[in-house]
Amino acid sequence: MNTLLRLVIAAFAIGLTGIGAAENPPRGFFVKLIPSKAVNIGDQFIGILPERPPHFPVTTQAVCGEKFTVNVIFSGAEIRDGKIALAGMLTMTDPAGKETKIPWTEEQTDIRGDKAGAFLTRHMTMVIFEPQDPKGAYRFEVELADRNTARTAKDTAQVRYVSEIKPDDKTKAWDKIDHYYLSPCPEYIVPAFQEYLAGLPQQKTREGRNFNPLPQLAFFYFLLKENPQCAGAFADKVKSLKGEEELFGAIILYFAVPEMPDLLNAEQKAEVKHVFPANPFEFPEAKLPWQLDVCWAEFLVRGTKAPVMKVLNSMALTKDSMTVEEFKKLAKPTPEDRRKLFNGLTVTAACWSTGSLAKKHHLLRWYIEAALIRGEIKDPITAVLAARAIGMKVKTTPPKP
Repeated sequence: MNTLLRLVIAAFAIGLTGIGAAENPPRGFFVKLIPSKAVNIGDQFIGILPERPPHFPVTTQAVCGEKFTVNVIFSGAEIRDGKIALAGMLTMTDPAGKETKIPWTEEQTDIRGDKAGAFLTRHMTMVIFEPQDPKGAYRFEVELADRNTARTAKDTAQVRYVSEIKPDDKTKAWDKIDHYYLSPCPEYIVPAFQEYLAGLPQQKTREGRNFNPLPQLAFFYFLLKENPQCAGAFADKVKSLKGEEELFGAIILYFAVPEMPDLLNAEQKAEVKHVFPANPFEFPEAKLPWQLDVCWAEFLVRGTKAPVMKVLNSMALTKDSMTVEEFKKLAKPTPEDRRKLFNGLTVTAACWSTGSLAKKHHLLRWYIEAALIRGEIKDPITAVLAARAIGMKVKTTPPKP
């Protein structure tokens, strides 16, 4: 078994209502174990306000090579001189009864933020089942002691190591990956790609000359980045394809799992490199509408904050932009005019897509809310546009002339 045996306390605070115990949270010293395939738990603790409840999808089973974390969340520790002092043990017991103990040695940590909230360990315990591990139920138990009061708290969780997790054939696979971060389900990656390919003719007809496959391909890029254990099955599907469909699959594999070069042949690699000399799914700033779609694909797969900030920061292009109406009034538009037009289109798309998605995804709205309140959005125009997109009022200082 491949495990990362580290437990370190950190001052990642959030309201106790956020950990699922919400309506009647336990009093006193409290600890909870949450096994999860989510990759955004740390982002949620840091990136949203303490009173906002995060979403932690719980993992109950995993297959070979599929990573998950066992997260230790606690609250109610005595704070003395601004510090907490904890010690304890995390024990993992395999189906045969073999125990692996991960000590949590005593340490003191400064607590900042929401002192009445719950706290998360900075380094969660990563678990990846390997072929030689026995199948069956793995039990995790944590015992935590508050050294300031001599109180202890315990919790247990269980994850089954299974040979296969089959997708529900009555469920549309694309619907599962379209909001993947809410319920990670790697078993739907290949079925969703099949659905995407089946819908390509309709997409081309609908988009016409504006057809661009990158936003949809980005979903699978980020899915495979997080789930390399699925790359083999995905490559097997690509081997059965021809023409454009084969190219699309090769593009995803080439950039998502470069550490597995044998998944593609030399001809496929050369064709991908000819079409995209650089990775189209990774960029420091979003400056074009299709790049915004790639950012949203990353958010919907990972649920992390970074792609959200890229979209928000693109709103600053409004200072160097032009509207469609202004562009149409120009007798002889120059390349510079066209550049400003594209900037304006990007800002419009960023504002619209942010507002639209924020209505459906609380986490997106809470990332933006916290960024505004904490002053993380430095550009005043961007702050106004971001607040408007989520229907929030903020005080801003107008830019100097």
